[in-house]
Amino acid sequence: MRLEICLPLALLFLINGVPSDAQSESSVSAADATPEVVLDDDWFRPRGADSDFYREPLYYDVKGLLQLNCTAPGHKLTGYKWSKNGTKLSAVRELNAPAARYQLLDDGGVLRLEHAHEDDYGNYSCLLVAAGWRRDWDVRGRPVARLPPDSNVVEGQKIKIQCRIIGKPYPRVTWLYKNASSEEGNGTSLEGDARFALEDSEAGVRGGALVLLAARRGDQGRYECMPAAGDGVAAATTLRVKDMYAALWPFLGICAEVFVLCGIILVYEKRRTKPELDDSDTDNHDQKKS
Repeated sequence: MRLEICLPLALLFLINGVPSDAQSESSVSAADATPEVVLDDDWFRPRGADSDFYREPLYYDVKGLLQLNCTAPGHKLTGYKWSKNGTKLSAVRELNAPAARYQLLDDGGVLRLEHAHEDDYGNYSCLLVAAGWRRDWDVRGRPVARLPPDSNVVEGQKIKIQCRIIGKPYPRVTWLYKNASSEEGNGTSLEGDARFALEDSEAGVRGGALVLLAARRGDQGRYECMPAAGDGVAAATTLRVKDMYAALWPFLGICAEVFVLCGIILVYEKRRTKPELDDSDTDNHDQKKS
């Protein structure tokens, strides 16, 4: 009786157990053959997802080194494809004229640009073909402001100070003013000051042209142009406002010199011609006597 009960149970155990072991062995073998590569979601994103999305801006120094790293820490990956603004690097003119200026290192996972140009800014993408993942960078040149060291204007006249920016895309700039007699503080913002107008510069920098319609003597001081983004480098110029009659005094001085010189010449000529006339009269008198 016990044998009849145990035999079906043993057969049931064998039927369920053997396929289960075989399935687990095949699963382990498959895992060993093609190990899963888990990429950090903050590092890569799926290909085709949010194609207009880019990470925080990455700033580089113009004429400095620009390097983008697409390798995944702890993984050996191959098959990288790089592009700029949707165009493969080999077809981007500014990167290949007259010769290729970029290098692909570490099996193509690192893009390196030495002495990067101002026009090397843009949206760079790295595509992992086999994994179907990509990484993107919003690359921008670090903005560096440039101003002439000194600016001069005559009182009552108009002056326009142009702030030049190196590093594209050009950010908006802000202006600060510091009185010539003040030695403390960072300066006063010129935003909203009715006496000043902020215009786009000739190069297209937003707010890059500071316009003062009628300069006053009190407008003398230090003017600073500061890029509003990218941890930029500011520049400053010292404005000097000259007296409106300052240009008249040299002219009057020249006129006075001319008048004095003319007077000296007239006096000299008058004294020189008088003896000649006296000699002429004496000669005439002698001739009449003879």
